[in-house]
Amino acid sequence: MAQRSRFRFLAAIAVSSLVVAACGSDDDDGGTNDDSGGTDTVDSGDPATTEDEGADAAAGSVDELVIAIGGDETSLNPYTYVTGYPGWNLLGLIHDSLLVLDETNTARPLLATDWTTSDDGLVWTMSLRDDVTWHDGEAFDADDVAFTFDYVAEFVQSRWTPGVAAVDNVEVLSPTEVEITLTSASPDFAVRPLADMPILAEHVWADVDDPDNSGIEQNIGTGPYVIADYTVDQSYRLEANPDYAMGTPVAETVLLAVIPEPSTAFAALRAGEVDMVSSIVEPQLVAEFEADSELTVSSGPGFASTMLNINNERPPLDDPEVRRAIGLAIDPTELIDTVLLGTGTAPNPGFLHPEGPITADAGTHVFDPTEAASILDDLGATAGDDGVRVLGGEPMRFELLVYADNPSRIRSAEIISEQLAAVGIAAEVATLDAETVDEQIWPGFDVANGRDYDLGMWGWSAPVQLDAGRYGALLHSDPEIGTLNVVGLDDPDVDALVDQVNAAASSEERAEFVGELETLLAEVRPFVMLYYQDGAYAYRADVFDGWVYQNGQGPLGKLSLVTPN
Repeated sequence: MAQRSRFRFLAAIAVSSLVVAACGSDDDDGGTNDDSGGTDTVDSGDPATTEDEGADAAAGSVDELVIAIGGDETSLNPYTYVTGYPGWNLLGLIHDSLLVLDETNTARPLLATDWTTSDDGLVWTMSLRDDVTWHDGEAFDADDVAFTFDYVAEFVQSRWTPGVAAVDNVEVLSPTEVEITLTSASPDFAVRPLADMPILAEHVWADVDDPDNSGIEQNIGTGPYVIADYTVDQSYRLEANPDYAMGTPVAETVLLAVIPEPSTAFAALRAGEVDMVSSIVEPQLVAEFEADSELTVSSGPGFASTMLNINNERPPLDDPEVRRAIGLAIDPTELIDTVLLGTGTAPNPGFLHPEGPITADAGTHVFDPTEAASILDDLGATAGDDGVRVLGGEPMRFELLVYADNPSRIRSAEIISEQLAAVGIAAEVATLDAETVDEQIWPGFDVANGRDYDLGMWGWSAPVQLDAGRYGALLHSDPEIGTLNVVGLDDPDVDALVDQVNAAASSEERAEFVGELETLLAEVRPFVMLYYQDGAYAYRADVFDGWVYQNGQGPLGKLSLVTPN
């Protein structure tokens, strides 16, 4: 009875928040909605723990754990989940991959118990568990693995299809063993796809020929939790999988409450109506939350990026010199000090986090508005009567898109607008709902659909930093390879380096090409990197204190919500 009352309360919050959002409220107190992007990040590491109550909560089973999430993830299956964070993290509660990344992002066994790699790196032999069943009771075996690789290769999924592009063949050796042969060695193959791509149930997906429009009925995994109920734009109820072979779910029920306004979600956390909020705690609130005896703030390293996307196809932004001038006019240090109160890492113009696992040659952002103005002068961009430069007969006046529910990004956009104005470029900030921004920057989540924007505040979730293939997906002009190239970059030198990165046979060779690519991006400037915000996540330790902070990604996910065998 108590649980049902709590559920109704949360549903009311969700509906209320949606109405407020639909009415265009200016109460943009916060949050993170980053598909595509995410918003997690860095500090020190381990989540704080409390004493006796927290220890009991970590060690024992929790009857119900309520987590506030910022938006609906539709049917939350491998082809329909919406956001890189928290959507992908939640997907991992329902589905399993062959391997899993631990808190240090090292690949460990999951559905696979062990694996070997041939000396040339081309043949990966995976031994599989023999005690795993799908949520509907059917047995998992090697046929499901082979089917998944074939299916993802045929039906494009922007996150995983590039990772299987190097797969030549998957041979089923026995129900518990598969042999994966690559066309070329891939140093990151264990990270992606093996520790990233969920294995699909062949008996569920074999007849699905339009996976982008698949539904809740396809959401049958082998994971620690089963979707028991889904109410659109309100909530998901996940129930513990009693037959989970790889460990014990820590909660009997996980209720995901959709609360679009982070301020409302955090109010519910303080009132004890939710137990954890997926949104990052804004820097100005961290000290206040840490002083609250009923709350714990988990801080740790994070690799999610915040960047200024530039439409490389739209004149005059298609000119690398114009983009270089924009980059020189922006001061990320002011953003970090003013907006993040110092809780962020300065950007590498080559995208990759300076401390990321594949970063090879991190550069330093140069802020030089004098040089920016000189470049614009050389291009013939002269000031009009209103102070805005005119280039090629058109004023350099651009729309700057930003999510309406992300105060840090909104304030950053406002400061960027002021910085660009100092060199004669007008960037008019447009705060819109996330779905509208996404549709203009990444329509249909398919770069082949083009784009319709000038500038946009954007970001990519932490996993994009973990393997070189995904790095290349941000940059290559071929939509089949550059599945994340939402800026429309088309540069033959960049394409050639991405091809070399993807073809690298060793980590050393890959690092050489990644370093060259980082250097080239600082010149081409397809986007302007701004910062990597430190992560801070609030929860009630008296309910559950077993949150495990995964380096670069935060505490929400399988590592926290399953006690391994």
